Amino acid sequence: MGNTDFQVTFWGVRGSIPVPGPDTLKYGGNTSCVQVQIGKRLIIFDAGSGIYALGRELVKMGSESNGDIFITHTHWDHIQGFPFFAPAFIKGNSFRLYGQSKIDSTFADLMHGQMVYQHFPVSLDQMGAKFEFHELDSGIDIDLGDGVSLKTTNNNHPGGGLSYRLDYAGRSCCYITDTEHCRKVDQNLCKFISDANLVIYDTHFTDEEYPRYMGWGHSTWQEGIKLVETAGAHRLVLFHHANFRSDREMEVIEQQARTHNNNCVAAREGMVINL
Repeated sequence: MGNTDFQVTFWGVRGSIPVPGPDTLKYGGNTSCVQVQIGKRLIIFDAGSGIYALGRELVKMGSESNGDIFITHTHWDHIQGFPFFAPAFIKGNSFRLYGQSKIDSTFADLMHGQMVYQHFPVSLDQMGAKFEFHELDSGIDIDLGDGVSLKTTNNNHPGGGLSYRLDYAGRSCCYITDTEHCRKVDQNLCKFISDANLVIYDTHFTDEEYPRYMGWGHSTWQEGIKLVETAGAHRLVLFHHANFRSDREMEVIEQQARTHNNNCVAAREGMVINL
């Protein structure tokens, strides 16, 4: 079961667009958001629609929220929930937001941009909490304090993006979504996830579907298994499920994946993994 001082909770597991409804009840229909709790440290990967439910849960807990939010990239399915993140509206709360700068825009500008009045009635500056914006590049190794370190590497995705690795007390979690595999297993990515306890990986497509979507910036569960086995990582979580995929189809994919590697699982909303 692992220790409860390094806990990973899945709040949004889909890609592209939220897909609520009867066909997605088991795995969930919200877009990307993963909470990592390390002791009292709150770390959030991506702010897709899943961050709405996470925010409500944090407010229920009643204490001030102070956390780090790491955005892989600013495509809508990874930031669209942020304007509805309830703790961000509460004075006294504070959040450090991290993301990649672009040639023509700062990371802060990109996050403010989806909340200009043409798109949303409340601006980011009106939200109430205190925000700090930090720009990251690939290859960075950051000491977050409390014994937690974070590394970054580039994603192969239109417009770019970052993958993240957290290390704490000899355990590690890698968050790698919206990246497209190469013809051969990426040795840089292998090094990045080497010996990781948990690898959350973009498996939006299957190998059979992939040729129709080449260049879209996503990978497959088959390539995910190749990657973790080559790198000597321990557990694979299939993530960023295709928006057109029903629960029944996800069950088939999960079963197929587990016949190749019994130590993998498909992400579900509400799933908790203790490292």
